[in-house]
Amino acid sequence: MLKTICYKSQTNPVLTLIDFEALFNQTQQKNNNNNITGVLVNKNDIFFQILEGDSILLDAVYEKIKKDHRHSKITELLNKPIKQVCFKSFDIGYSVINDTETLYSLHRFVKTLQDNNIENSDFFFKIIESLLYEN
Repeated sequence: MLKTICYKSQTNPVLTLIDFEALFNQTQQKNNNNNITGVLVNKNDIFFQILEGDSILLDAVYEKIKKDHRHSKITELLNKPIKQVCFKSFDIGYSVINDTETLYSLHRFVKTLQDNNIENSDFFFKIIESLLYEN
C-alpha cells in the first residue's frame, strides 16, 4: 500500500553549509534507492518534506526523521494512504530544493498536478506558495 507523509520542521541552527549538503546528498540517495519519491525543501531555516512510497517503509523512515538532531519542532501536516505517487516525474524521483528558482519549478509542477485534480495537490500547492512568499 502506498502512502504520503508531509511535515515541516525547524532546522538546527548549528548546521553548516557542509552539513546541509551532506544531508541533501544522503537523503536523495537513500530515497531513490528505496523507491521513495517526493521533495525536501530548505528555506529560511525551515525544512518541508513530502515523502511518497510503500507505507511500511515510509513509517520506518519517518520514525528516524523524528529522532534526527538536525531539526526540531516537527509538525506533521499529512500522513495518509494514496492511490498513486505524484512526484515521480518531478526531477526524476526524489528532489532536494534549496534555491528559489527550483522552488518555483516545484510550484509550477504542483500547479499542473492541481489542474489535473491529482490527490493532495491543493494541499501541497498552498504549502509551497506559503514557502515562496514568506520572508
